[in-house]
Amino acid sequence: MSETVSVSSLELSVDNLKVKETTAAYINALSGIVQNKNDIIGYAFAINGQVNSADVYASRALFVKLWPKLLKASAVEAIAELDENSKPVALEQNAVTAFLGDSEKPSPVEKEVTQRVKLVTREGDRGIFFETRDRQKNDAWIHRNYIRK
Repeated sequence: MSETVSVSSLELSVDNLKVKETTAAYINALSGIVQNKNDIIGYAFAINGQVNSADVYASRALFVKLWPKLLKASAVEAIAELDENSKPVALEQNAVTAFLGDSEKPSPVEKEVTQRVKLVTREGDRGIFFETRDRQKNDAWIHRNYIRK
């Protein structure tokens, strides 16, 4: 008896040789960017000249542990959304800062995920902000995720 295997479009994209090669180029170019920089706890990335999303962690150790997976996911997304007709545009730091600040402005909605974990969500017209908090540490945040709609 054989099982039917469901293949998603994400799986097909990741398996595509061109996507693999281009993703590998991004990963090779950026994987070491966090080494020897003890003050980095997150990153933001842009696609086609617009900030797409950002992740910030309360500890460098957690960020560095997750960095390879975050980088791979970001590279695949960037390749999937690439507009080959547009020129690469370097973003100014103030564009990233504005994106982060605007994402934190809407009113918060809190949800108890577990006895220990609380999720705070702020949704605006142009983005969604998620903040995971540790109730055992006076609601200190652990992870902040910013996503452009």
